[in-house]
Amino acid sequence: MFGEFVNYFKSVFDVPTAEMLALKELEESKRKLLEAQTAKEYAESMCKYREAQIKRLTTYLHNSTADDK
Repeated sequence: MFGEFVNYFKSVFDVPTAEMLALKELEESKRKLLEAQTAKEYAESMCKYREAQIKRLTTYLHNSTADDK
């Protein structure tokens, strides 16, 4: 039990190896990529939504002004 505590305490203050740092950076990059992909999907969906809205409103206004004549 005491040996485990000593090993844990040592591991807290150990200098990480280059491999450990690379792995940590790789995992962070993967998380950031997922976030960016989510943002991209959202932006693409919003663009499609706005394009459909513009088309709908343009058609509405075109038909509305045609009815007035």
